Amino acid sequence: MQRDYEILYIVRPDVEETDLGDATKRVETLIESLDGSIQRTNVWGKRRLAYEVDHLKEGHYVLVDFQIEPARVPEMEATLKISDTVFRHLIVRKPVIKAGAAGGAATPTEPAAAGAADESEPNAEAVTEPGGGAADEPEAPTAAAADANAPDQPGAEREDEK
Repeated sequence: MQRDYEILYIVRPDVEETDLGDATKRVETLIESLDGSIQRTNVWGKRRLAYEVDHLKEGHYVLVDFQIEPARVPEMEATLKISDTVFRHLIVRKPVIKAGAAGGAATPTEPAAAGAADESEPNAEAVTEPGGGAADEPEAPTAAAADANAPDQPGAEREDEK
């Protein structure tokens, strides 16, 4: 059974914009040769890297949504590791969402996604309800509360530790 995946890969910056199509076509051909199917390819363009990788500071980012058998993913990764044009990649399996589930909750194999959705909903209700029914429960600290306690100036952050 094929599963939904996405791959974000970075092509070397010395590849010209005109040749970028050839590099993306090679990755798409790799997926198809492993009996996968491409759903969408999104070329983000040339971007600056967060940190230097192999003495490179930029790269062409490409995001591809595809379907493939889970057993074929290691073969795909092995081929991408030895690629001349792709110097970084990340393949992620997309979460499976039950069709009839109430509220669009994720399957039990994705507890982190379900937990994140459950945590965001009560906070939204507490904010929208004036006088809220959350008086019995202690309020969880929010990002806004953390920002209110932060110093206004960057130089003042560590004065108490000196």
